[in-house]
Amino acid sequence: MLRSHESNDYDQFRRRIGAYSMPYIGRSKSSRTFSLSFGARRFGDIAVSHVSGSDHTIEQTSSPGEAGLDDYRWILIPLDGENHLVQDDRSATIRAGDLALYTASRPFSVDFSGESFLFRVPKQQLHLPDRTIDDFVGVRLDRERPLVGIVNPIARQLGQTLLDIDASVGRHLLNGAVETIVAVMMETGRPAANSTREQQVYRVLDYIDENLSRSGLTVAEIARANFMSARKLHALFELHGTTVAEWVRSRRLENTRRELADSANSHLRVSEIAARWGFKDPAHFSRLFTDRYGSSPRALRSTALGTRAFSPDSHELAMR
Repeated sequence: MLRSHESNDYDQFRRRIGAYSMPYIGRSKSSRTFSLSFGARRFGDIAVSHVSGSDHTIEQTSSPGEAGLDDYRWILIPLDGENHLVQDDRSATIRAGDLALYTASRPFSVDFSGESFLFRVPKQQLHLPDRTIDDFVGVRLDRERPLVGIVNPIARQLGQTLLDIDASVGRHLLNGAVETIVAVMMETGRPAANSTREQQVYRVLDYIDENLSRSGLTVAEIARANFMSARKLHALFELHGTTVAEWVRSRRLENTRRELADSANSHLRVSEIAARWGFKDPAHFSRLFTDRYGSSPRALRSTALGTRAFSPDSHELAMR
C-alpha cells in the first residue's frame, strides 16, 4: 500500500530529515505556515514517491559513500508549481510537464514547490550506459521537446491510482512509464549527440536490444551489422565504462528479472524465461543472476509479487 504522512510542524520536518542516515538538510521559507504531505510505495525495484505542500528544500552537502546509492537515479516530475535542482555544477528549473534526473550518491539540492512525483529507478532499467545517463543528471528535459510532454499525464494518473492498484498491474504501469522516460532520454540525446561516435553508440544499443533473445549474438555480428570492426566496437564501450559482453549480459539479466517478477509469466518455468533471453544453461544463468541480484531466480520470483511499502519515517520520498 502507499504509505502517507502529513506534517504541519516545520521543526518536526527538520528533525526527521536530520535523523536520517544520509547527510540531509531540510529548509523552508514558510516555517510558520508549514504543511507537507508525502507518501511512497515500491513496485519491485522501482520506488514511487509523491510530495505536495509548502515550499521546502532538501539538500545533501557531501557525498555519503553509502553502498548501492549509485545504482539508482531519481526522476523528478513536477505536477504543478516549480522545482529547482542543482547537481554536478548544473542548475535547472523544472516546471510542470518537464522532468529531470538526479542521484543521491553525490551532493545535490532540490527546491520543491507545489506537487511533485518521483521515481527511484535502478540504472540498469534505464538501458543506457552510465556515462550517458549522467549526461542528463541536473539537466531539465523540456516539456516542449517531442515525447517529454507524454510523461506528466502518466505520472499524474499513476498518482491518482497507486493507493489501491494491484501490485502486478502497478509494476506494468511503472515499467511502461520508465520505458517512456528512456525513450525521452534517447530522443533528446540523439540530436544533441556531439559526435558521430555517440550516434554510433545509440545505433549499437538499439541493435543489441532487438537481438537479445538470440543466444548466438556475438561481438562479430554486432560489429558487422553496424559497419565497424570488432576493435572499434570494443573501444566504443570502453569509453562508456563497460564492455560489449557485460552490456549484453546485463540487459539479458534485467529482462529475465522483470519477467520473473511478472505474475503473467507464472506458468513458465525459470529455465524457460531464461532461455527466452539467450541463457541456454540454467545452472550458469542461476549463478549469474544470483551474483547480480543477491538472490536466486526462484527466490526472487517467490517474493517479487509481494509489495513492500516504505515507512514514512524513512524519508525516502524526495531524498534518496
